[in-house]
Amino acid sequence: MKEEFIRYLKSIGMTEPLHERIEEIYQFCTERCPDEIRDIFVTDYIKGDGSREYENLWFFSPKYCMEAKLFITKDDFDIVAIRNRVIRWAILKENYDFKKATEKSRLQLRFHLDTQVFGVLKASKENCDYLKEILVKYIAANLKE
Repeated sequence: MKEEFIRYLKSIGMTEPLHERIEEIYQFCTERCPDEIRDIFVTDYIKGDGSREYENLWFFSPKYCMEAKLFITKDDFDIVAIRNRVIRWAILKENYDFKKATEKSRLQLRFHLDTQVFGVLKASKENCDYLKEILVKYIAANLKE
């Protein structure tokens, strides 16, 4: 797995056993994606008791995005072409200024493709800054004219 992916995972508080699981999924995805995987994102949210829950794992390439749903406990994968196929995206934000995330920051990104496929990415705390980058690089950049 790329060194920058490991740095990202550590920055959002993921432990070593989860890194190993993500490495396994990354290898699976790289063997099936016809494009170079350039970015990673883990959806997360804060539960009622204040603990952080990691939910879905995403990989992005210039032309595709791949999702591993409930990746900690399941093997449920999909891949979709996104290049110039985004027809709508929407942001729901809480305590986030798109400059620097805080402990109270929350961000949700929904996007829809011209194939009736949609995605939902959620972030809390410092992960909001990473989700903002995914929005710019892969979702907004692929908005269909």
